[in-house]
Amino acid sequence: AALGLGEAVVGGLATPDSFTLDRATLSVRERQTGQQEVETVLAEHGTLERSLEPERAARPALDDWQLVRLAQIGIEIECHFGVAQDIEWAYADGCLWVLQARPITNLQSAVLGEVRWEPPYPGSAWWRRQVVENMPEPLSPLFDELYLREGLELSIDGMMEFFRMTYLRVEDFVDRPLFTTINGYAYTRASYKPVKWSMVPLLLRATVDEFRIMFGDQTLAYWREQALPAYLSTVERWKAEDVASVPGERLLAGVRELALADARYWFACVLMLARAKVTDALLGRFLAASGRGVISGTFLRGFPSPALDAEAELQGLAERIRASDELLALVAATPAAGLPEALEGTPAGRAWLDAFARYLDRYGHQVYNLDFVAPTQADDPLPVLLSLKAMVQQTGHDVRARHRAIVAERDTLVEETARSLDPLRRKAFRVLLGWAQRFGPDREQALFYMGAGWPTLRRLALELGHRLVEDGSLLAAEDIFFLETLEIREGVLAHDSGHADPKLADLLRERRELREARKRLRPPPVVPPDYKVRMGPFDMSAFETQRRNVADGTTVRGFAVSPGRVSAPASVIRSPEDFFRMEPGTILVCPMTTPAWTPLFSQARGLVTDVGGVLAHGSIVAREYGIPAVLGTGVATQRIRSGQRISVDGDAGTVTLLDATDEAGTRQSVAEPPPKTSTTSRARVATFVALSVAAILGIAALRGKRRQG
Repeated sequence: AALGLGEAVVGGLATPDSFTLDRATLSVRERQTGQQEVETVLAEHGTLERSLEPERAARPALDDWQLVRLAQIGIEIECHFGVAQDIEWAYADGCLWVLQARPITNLQSAVLGEVRWEPPYPGSAWWRRQVVENMPEPLSPLFDELYLREGLELSIDGMMEFFRMTYLRVEDFVDRPLFTTINGYAYTRASYKPVKWSMVPLLLRATVDEFRIMFGDQTLAYWREQALPAYLSTVERWKAEDVASVPGERLLAGVRELALADARYWFACVLMLARAKVTDALLGRFLAASGRGVISGTFLRGFPSPALDAEAELQGLAERIRASDELLALVAATPAAGLPEALEGTPAGRAWLDAFARYLDRYGHQVYNLDFVAPTQADDPLPVLLSLKAMVQQTGHDVRARHRAIVAERDTLVEETARSLDPLRRKAFRVLLGWAQRFGPDREQALFYMGAGWPTLRRLALELGHRLVEDGSLLAAEDIFFLETLEIREGVLAHDSGHADPKLADLLRERRELREARKRLRPPPVVPPDYKVRMGPFDMSAFETQRRNVADGTTVRGFAVSPGRVSAPASVIRSPEDFFRMEPGTILVCPMTTPAWTPLFSQARGLVTDVGGVLAHGSIVAREYGIPAVLGTGVATQRIRSGQRISVDGDAGTVTLLDATDEAGTRQSVAEPPPKTSTTSRARVATFVALSVAAILGIAALRGKRRQG
């Protein structure tokens, strides 16, 4: 506490008083009177510093009554949000005024104790890849139950049925469950059973059947004609419900059905993703072995995608604002959070808001985090509005023109690469390129609909939450995501009988506090951390989505996913709450990206992530924006600070910390040169492998046609 406005404290002109109170009795345990000779007060134009009389400066800024009331308010706010809060306040005209409350992110919570990253089942191993890459934070209990433990396990069973593998069971080569949480973070199983010789013929048959179906027309038809329509039909059915009149049990049934529907849809995405990954990996290995000095992602740019469509539509909304002097002035003067209310006050603004609502109806289901505890773009459009304001200020930004330039650059590079190869390798290049360009774009089309049911699911769940708030079982509607279905049913029964379930409030507070504390953890890519993932004789470490970097040094290694080199300051954005910290013209550094992060790319000159690979959403969008990107560093958000200058090499897959120095004060680089291997030999091997795989796929396709005949 300090006298006057807070600027004197922030500016270092005064040392504030400090008080410590006993939480149980609210009695003052400790007082420390600061040093304050001036106070900041309002002036006609801004503020000014005014000297304090010595007698007034020597007295504490607050008396005991004010301290007790302030502590009561603080506890009430903490109970409301379910987690400790950093609260700004003021005392004026005989009243205490609460100005701001936000979670304390650096509080060392006692709920964690000693954290160990150990397998939950003896002898098992786990890694963070595929679907769990889209779950960057500790899971909410409801999502953990419905999506991870139930939905995804059912999705695996659906996969076996789709491939018609009646002669094999999942349990033949891996134990259940396939998904779990460790310290709240989602993991998928990485330990596989030893392959028995008797299983080899069945596994070979399964491999051929899988390739035949996956690379045939059945996969695209299944996604387009069955999986996607079934999912969207479920969403539309529940979207049409009048939630206010739906009984509580039925609302819970809708939440469960939508969660399981999205998990089942994930399997269709896996099919599209697997085709893209296999063909991209073959092209990438061929290019590396041929010594072309270019990554596969360079050839996968310039294809239509929902991300491109969303950006083009958002650009159109920005142009509508620039075309109106009234709207342009209003948007320039209004913080992003206040734009909807400000625009509602003018006819032109209301017309623009109608267009923005249509944009959110098409693209607003995109998730910042696959866990439905996190709002979608439709629920929380503030990050989109922040990017829109930046886009309004940019001139000469033409999405379609940039796309055409990327297409021309891609096609020119294809011809240059083909001409540089001998006839045999040119044929292999054309085959591999055709596969990669055919299957790669399908992946983004499929993943666009992940979480499509979340706005509707959240509407059902929050209606349930509001009902339990009314009778006193919950403190906030969002608490519903911190309960499991049996607990929600108990709350619904209590509500229907006109009673409250008071034990839920304490339970929810503990769970919220635990999740907030766990957000400060850094989950390792593999548990146990030193485990080497293998499937039979095959080393699977190449499929990890995080590089294992050393703890120090000036170079961080990742996956080269979008070509080019750029040096610029970094903007470290750890979650959507940090979107306002994105500085235009900087390099975006973040844990991972989902489609809802796309609006930030228009402001970025490069991209660096902790998690991801060549076919992650961030790498695909980075290539469409033509910005260098290095993904899967594992440590970028820990090693890099906002404002620090870094250099991103999207061809080599390295990030250099330009501001870092060694103990002697000189800059250092620990980049390792690539191993010296015979390019000619590797090229021959890659060509042989490519043609062999082509033959296998051709035989598999021929077998499929004969069976159909």
